[in-house]
Amino acid sequence: MKHGYKIDEKIYKRFDERNQMFTRYLWDKTLKTYKNDFAGGLLKDLEEEREGYTQLDYAFLKASWTVYNRFSFAFSWEGDTSIREDWYGYKIREKKYEVKDIGEFTKRVKKVARFYGAQLVGIADVDEKWLYKDIKLPEGIDKAIVMIVEMDPHGIATTPALPASAATGLGYSKMAFLISLMGEFIRNLGYRAVQAGNDTALSIPLAIDAGLGALGRNGLLVTPEYGSRIRICKVFTDLPLLADGPNHKFITYLKGFCKNCLKCANACENEAISFKVEPTFKGETFSNNPGVEKYYINPEKCFEFWAENNSDCSTCITACPFSRIGRALTPEEFWTKEE
Repeated sequence: MKHGYKIDEKIYKRFDERNQMFTRYLWDKTLKTYKNDFAGGLLKDLEEEREGYTQLDYAFLKASWTVYNRFSFAFSWEGDTSIREDWYGYKIREKKYEVKDIGEFTKRVKKVARFYGAQLVGIADVDEKWLYKDIKLPEGIDKAIVMIVEMDPHGIATTPALPASAATGLGYSKMAFLISLMGEFIRNLGYRAVQAGNDTALSIPLAIDAGLGALGRNGLLVTPEYGSRIRICKVFTDLPLLADGPNHKFITYLKGFCKNCLKCANACENEAISFKVEPTFKGETFSNNPGVEKYYINPEKCFEFWAENNSDCSTCITACPFSRIGRALTPEEFWTKEE
């Protein structure tokens, strides 16, 4: 198994981003969650002052997304073109950095990523299978620097209350910060960079290709270090880099572990996670992309709980033993816990 997953080439097609739940709920009138923006439920929560859903909690959550939501440059394919001169000048980009030792250079690029805030970083060859349908990267861009940001364990431990959602939001804001810096670093070397969060391509298979983990029963990347308590971002580039390759040992181990564990499936309040003994090549809904052997979750059921909760949910993340949460926390315990 070259890639760390089995693909049925007769079935698999590049995924249409329009069909993922965070886009689909805006246009698919058949969904229970059609155009549900959580606003009505939010106002009800504020009136009831339910623990974990107070104005304090909502303020905490909303602020955590600030960088991700407002810093549009983070997802630029061209870089920051608004400023042409600064202390160091843009002249540096006119000279392409000469890479003499690709192995040593790859180590240094990874060090830069960790310095800017990545907990884990790996390099993958770009496989067009994982690009969203109709996405075409610029000619010559053939590597992806895939980076992992850890989410706060104490915040996530309160799921599905809002401190957990704030941990998610902060993870996304850290992603935006990280890919912005990495993109500019690469351009300053005279090379090209395409910065991406969840957009442009599927993050999980790229992370698997980069040796960062394996796909879990919960439909998320599981890393040996942090489980699924992570967010994934990537920068596509034409930098000369050495690709890492999948972590086959962990992939094989997790496949057997997830087959018997079932903790994430038992914990899911909307039964969105499969209890099947064996993975399949067939999805549950058209928000799945069939053709890869895995445990397919039901995104519709998952998102229905989000709508009911007036925010996201991380229950399957906290239930995974690899996430090393320890025990659930009440929102009050989170707010009073010593740092």
